[in-house]
Amino acid sequence: PVRVSGQTTDGESMAMTAPVRVNGGTGKTKVSFVIGSKYNLQSAPRPLDRNIRLRNVPSHHLAVRKFSGPPPSDDRVKLERKRIDSSLSDSGIRPVTDKETLVYGYHDPVVTPNFLRRNEVAVMVDSSTVTETTSK
Repeated sequence: PVRVSGQTTDGESMAMTAPVRVNGGTGKTKVSFVIGSKYNLQSAPRPLDRNIRLRNVPSHHLAVRKFSGPPPSDDRVKLERKRIDSSLSDSGIRPVTDKETLVYGYHDPVVTPNFLRRNEVAVMVDSSTVTETTSK
């Protein structure tokens, strides 16, 4: 649950959001949720857990591999990252870092069968190396 500023009840319920983003490879795994467009940093309900932070993520470019199936194993993430790195190298696009790999999940884990689950492995890329022809 989350708490709206000044609210004295148990909090406001929010629907589960998609995508769920898992950021690993930097020594500490971080899980992120996208908050619906009706909120901004000032109007978003505050998490009840003090370890959860709200933050604005600036726009950025990603190189992405999309696939269906169960949430990917570490080995699958490494394989997809290797494929992304190879394509970036061939295209002259530089990743921001080689230590950070993002994994996105676009499904309800309780009701969506594995074959319908959409997953993405992504790498943030240096925007100055992306041209209009490579960003499509």
